[in-house]
Amino acid sequence: MSIKKLPDYRSKQKILYVDKVNQNELKDYGNSFLEDGFLSDALDFYQKANDKGCMQKIKDIAFDRGDVMLFQQAAKALNVELEPADWEGIGQKAIGLKKYFFALHALEKTNNEEMLNSLKKIMHQEVDSKSE
Repeated sequence: MSIKKLPDYRSKQKILYVDKVNQNELKDYGNSFLEDGFLSDALDFYQKANDKGCMQKIKDIAFDRGDVMLFQQAAKALNVELEPADWEGIGQKAIGLKKYFFALHALEKTNNEEMLNSLKKIMHQEVDSKSE
């Protein structure tokens, strides 16, 4: 079953927290949100459906996009404790995608001062090149 029309905010809250909705229906909502590019909403439904495979899929997509916040949110939903290597990996991915503030957030969670200082230099160079 595919959900034709995505619910608005209030309807979404009702489905997630008030109504008794079965896991397959919750997953269908999650799939519909995912198809339309609403990854955080999709994660909410997958989490409520307790679908670890779909939550991992969101985490992988977040990593590929360098989306540190969604990556962290998905890891939390999966009850996964992120290690410094995870933060470094997503931080490097974000740097490669020029998502420097995401990268900064990730690298601040590591003990790698060298990477953090390197990122700060890159950020300063970006600012300097735009002001010329």
